[in-house]
Amino acid sequence: MADLGDLLGSFMSGLIRARRMADEQTAALAEYYKSNPLLEGLSVPRIRIPELTIDMPFIVENHVSGEKGVMEDPRKIADSAIALVNEYLSKSDIKSNPTFHKLFEKEVLSQLASANKSGLPIMKEAVVRTVQSTFTNALAKSKIALTTLQKDNLAKALRDKISAISVVKEQTSSSIVANIRTADVKEQTSTTSVVRLKITLKEEGLEWATQASESGGVIRTLQPE
Repeated sequence: MADLGDLLGSFMSGLIRARRMADEQTAALAEYYKSNPLLEGLSVPRIRIPELTIDMPFIVENHVSGEKGVMEDPRKIADSAIALVNEYLSKSDIKSNPTFHKLFEKEVLSQLASANKSGLPIMKEAVVRTVQSTFTNALAKSKIALTTLQKDNLAKALRDKISAISVVKEQTSSSIVANIRTADVKEQTSTTSVVRLKITLKEEGLEWATQASESGGVIRTLQPE
């Protein structure tokens, strides 16, 4: 028995590996054709699988419910964010502003508490963006003079810090436990107990594209064929 998502992922990754092995063989064959005077003028055979349909019977053994993520105490998040900001301002010889701290603390606690009660999934990125947004607003209202570079560095430091402590428990998605053993499926051949899953996998290729960067280097990105 295995998670249905893992099974489907195995099918897809298996197809990718098969394509890789076929391309490796094609490359080796191309070298052979090139070195053989009788074959060098012929086209090199290449096998592709543009589409593959799998018709798979399986038994649903169980359904495992997912669990919601749990946010860290908003007070702890707010205190950590404020401590980091204070430390940064002190190291940069920037005078602290009591108005900023009050605005930042009040807004962070309010926003995080609302997010906690909303019933929406608790995710690190959502918490981080909430803290960064309130930081930017409080900074603008309190008129603390920071350069663009200082703001960017502080925002990055906040992101790293809050991302590390924002969630106590990660969210888990629900899953289906499936059994695809042939013997077990044959024993339960009724239409009420055996599920048939028909999936079609379509092959799409990617290729490396290169372009010059502003600094004179080379940037390589993967793009669709």
